[in-house]
Amino acid sequence: MPLRRARLHAAYAWQQSADPRLAAVRSWMDSRVRTGTAVVSTAGPAASLGYAGVRHGVERILQVLEQRRDLLGARTAARSQHHWDRAALLAGQRLPPADLIAVGCTPAQAERLPRQAALVLPYRLHLVVDLPAEAGGWRQRVSKKERNWFRTQLRSRGWALEVATAGSDFDFFYDRMHVPTMRLRHGERTRSEARDSAYECLFRGGLLAFVTLDGTRVAGALCRRDRHGTSITLRLVGVRDGAPHYYDQGALRMCYPLLLEWADGAAVRHVDLGGTEAFLGIGIVQWKRKFRPRAILAPNHLGRLRVWWHARRDTAAVRDFLAANPVLELAGERGLRAVYFHDDQRPPRLDLAGGFANVEESRLVNLDEFLPAPSRQREWSVPVDVPHPVRR
Repeated sequence: MPLRRARLHAAYAWQQSADPRLAAVRSWMDSRVRTGTAVVSTAGPAASLGYAGVRHGVERILQVLEQRRDLLGARTAARSQHHWDRAALLAGQRLPPADLIAVGCTPAQAERLPRQAALVLPYRLHLVVDLPAEAGGWRQRVSKKERNWFRTQLRSRGWALEVATAGSDFDFFYDRMHVPTMRLRHGERTRSEARDSAYECLFRGGLLAFVTLDGTRVAGALCRRDRHGTSITLRLVGVRDGAPHYYDQGALRMCYPLLLEWADGAAVRHVDLGGTEAFLGIGIVQWKRKFRPRAILAPNHLGRLRVWWHARRDTAAVRDFLAANPVLELAGERGLRAVYFHDDQRPPRLDLAGGFANVEESRLVNLDEFLPAPSRQREWSVPVDVPHPVRR
């Protein structure tokens, strides 16, 4: 294998490999940083958000928290940076000066952090649809509403799935579908696979499928195959030119059932619909639930990390955020449980269902009992405070 290709595969494995030895090394290295930068995000009177811990959590965890806050009508105004010391942070003695705090760490480190007004969440989850041996059996597990919609679309319109293998097909997908779609949906918050890596590590040994409508490519998905060919992981998606009217037509919505239909006929037994954070209000999570996936810890090194999720203060804004954003917490070593916050003025968001194929348990948490009393709210004198503008 040429050196350049070898380097791309090595870099991809470092980020994504499910090999337990490599994942263990990566998560161990993530956890050994002794000092670093905590980031605090503010948005006027809304709850301030703080993140510290493994470095990539700023792009992963903090950005998701900001997106959840945006949906409450408070746009992120500024971020500030603060130095933290690993030992003091993991003892809960020096926390970021924010109302709500997330710390990305190992399970052992999460266990040492205080339990008052705190939960331990998975750092990253994947949603996996298992296809039963009987042909078409997966359809019966899909929600009735989604199943009926899919059948109606197939009968009334010219939808189909096209598997493509040419290099020009990859170019069309990446440049005309994936990049513009991510730019439209996430702006500067976009995280994606670099073009060279996507071609070499996903396309060359994976699956590129286009959703077509009356013969025109309107959406696409790039998937990674496992070495046995019995499992695929959906990595990159997009609609043509990122155009909203393709969303309105149902192009991306059709992608998932069409891909499952193809997998069922190709002897693929597991379709990983991709990764997510542990917040049930994320729109794509609620939609993917309709296919009755299992929620599992990420198969790469991110599955070996945890998020210590802590409310440092009791304010109306903190209560608003927690009640609006139920989560999946760790229950035991690898089990998951939905958690819904509420109080007398804020009912639990039970409309954001937390049931997956392997997650049936949930609990209601009264904010009056969960949040810290004023005398126990932790303060932190910060030696370094360097504000910088938010990048959009």
